Amino acid sequence: MHTTQSRSPLETTLQGVAGQLVERATALPGNAGRGQLLRWLLAIGAIFVAWRMWRGLKSLFWVAFGLGMALYWTGFWHVVF
Repeated sequence: MHTTQSRSPLETTLQGVAGQLVERATALPGNAGRGQLLRWLLAIGAIFVAWRMWRGLKSLFWVAFGLGMALYWTGFWHVVF
């Protein structure tokens, strides 16, 4: 079952800014200003990837914590360690 989550304000803002920058890049004649625009797009992409990784690590921590607590409360940790 797939649940949908509402977008966070950061995600919505990043997506909006990236969309505006892409529109500006396509409107520019030739290669005028594309180097700076590319740097901005890469910076926004890096921030977005770091944010997604942080969310993933947070979830991974809670899964590991829950499994550890289950091992502790069942007494299985005596067998393992």
